[in-house]
Amino acid sequence: MTQFVEQDAACAGTNRCGGHSGAPITGLVQLMGQIDGLPAPLIYRKGWALLGYLAMESNRMHSRAALAALLWPTLGETSALTNLRQVLSNLNRFCCMALGADVLRIERSAVGLMRGSEPMFDIDLLRLAPCQSVYLLAEQRVFMDGMEDIADSNFQSWLEATRQMLEAQLMGAAERCCDEMLETSRWEPAIQLARALSQRDPWNEAHARRVMRAHAGSGMRTAALKVYQRFESLLRSELGLNPGKETRQLLEQIGGTVLNWESGLRSPGYETAHTLA
Repeated sequence: MTQFVEQDAACAGTNRCGGHSGAPITGLVQLMGQIDGLPAPLIYRKGWALLGYLAMESNRMHSRAALAALLWPTLGETSALTNLRQVLSNLNRFCCMALGADVLRIERSAVGLMRGSEPMFDIDLLRLAPCQSVYLLAEQRVFMDGMEDIADSNFQSWLEATRQMLEAQLMGAAERCCDEMLETSRWEPAIQLARALSQRDPWNEAHARRVMRAHAGSGMRTAALKVYQRFESLLRSELGLNPGKETRQLLEQIGGTVLNWESGLRSPGYETAHTLA
């Protein structure tokens, strides 16, 4: 995966969020996903890990001693601070190129990543443009993937907690976006996004219902019924449960009659679907 997308006019102060146009936001540093080579001019993996940490903990200063202890826990303070100084020098060159001057603030005893309201990283889309962040879900990306071995349990604990927080934000953003697609009859993108949600959390009934609604809305009623059948089988075989009342009611609506999906009213006169086993 590419960690840095070619910069646009952001460093000149252009708002990359693009208002509400829905156009893809480019020029963002990609922190979600597996690295396949550090973006130039970075040469240290711990520099990449430090960037992720500072991006999540931005707009405040962190003591050099604390950062050194976080990333080099087995070294003495002097050696750890020396390593941090080398990493910061290299990271500063990257930040000047990718993020703009003065974003990475380096002082004698503290370091911080200072930024305004414009998005700089892919993770910013979760807050600023949720529907533009859903590709992260579809591509199954994980924050700072591959950085688990960068330090000891303190960094690993922070990384795991951060991933859980971002995962919750991503799922929430995708759910809201998918529901909006369903409400506005954008069936094809709704199918893709609902499937991605269901793959991420296959036992979630709300996700299964989204997939069913999207298929039914696009006219693929048989596909919607098969989604229910697979979901029912999954719940029974792995959890010993049956689908809940709301999911069964949706099955009846799809199988016994066709919904007018825009108004939520039933349209009578359609044949009853075959009973599922």
